[in-house]
This record gives sequence, C-alpha cells and structure tokens, in this order.
Amino acid sequence: MKFLPMLPALLLTSPAAAQNADPHSVFTLRGECQTFVAGTEDLTSICAGEVLQVVYTDSRMDLSIWTDDPSGRFFVLSGTASAENGNLALAIDQITEGKDGSGNNNVDANASGKCMLAGDPTSGPAQYTCEATDAAGKTYKFALLTDGSAPENMLD
Repeated sequence: MKFLPMLPALLLTSPAAAQNADPHSVFTLRGECQTFVAGTEDLTSICAGEVLQVVYTDSRMDLSIWTDDPSGRFFVLSGTASAENGNLALAIDQITEGKDGSGNNNVDANASGKCMLAGDPTSGPAQYTCEATDAAGKTYKFALLTDGSAPENMLD
C-alpha cells in the first residue's frame, strides 16, 4: 500500500477508536478516480486512485481518500456502515481533512451524506460514489471505479 506509514495515525484518529472499537476489516482498493471535489477545489487530477476502507467492530467505517499532493494531503469520510440493497453504505457524519501526512494537522468537520459501494470488489470492478456536505456548507463528491484486482487485506 502506497500510504502504509499513515495507517496507525488514521486508526487512532477515527471516532470509532475514540470509543475503543477495534478494526474489523481493513482493505485497500485501487482504481480510477473519476471525481474528487472538496468545495470549490477539483482534486480529481491529484486523486491517487487508492482508498483505505476500515470497518470497526461498532459498525463505524472510515473511507480514506489519498491524494498525490506532495504535502501528503488526504480526506477521511466517516460514519456508520450498513448494507443497503445488497451494497455497502456509509452514512457520513464526519469528514477529516489531513493537511499533510503527519496526522498532526487534521481538521475535523461534522457532516452529512452517503457513500455507496456498488458491486463486489472481490469479484471484479466495483463503484464507490460519495456525496456529503459539512457543517459549514462545503460539499464533497467522490467517485472511484475499482480496477477489478482483489482488495488488499491490511489485517493479514
């Protein structure tokens, strides 16, 4: 995984970690970033085409979106995971923007929105789509089509 050194910091800053929940599954998915917008910024061209999906024992989930920004900038969409019409759904209630790869310059914002993972990434391409709005009214849109390769299990 391209951003493996950041994994411990991400797991410790999650709202689930604050409630002493352990990671149930941790997967890296790769593919083509189709859309990545944060407010007025179109980040699609620096989207790394790689996400980290962490589901915790309390059913919270983090979807970390990496960028190729030299500063190490990243975003985490966090909320409650559930199944919806046979797909994985994430009800977003928080968005974290990591200003750099240190994990020390993160900005958390309350938010509302949803991500859906349509399809089974273990058996071929699957589509992630996300839309959310933070408490300040900033909108976020993200879409990634996985490349069909098996997700990398980070707990093995």
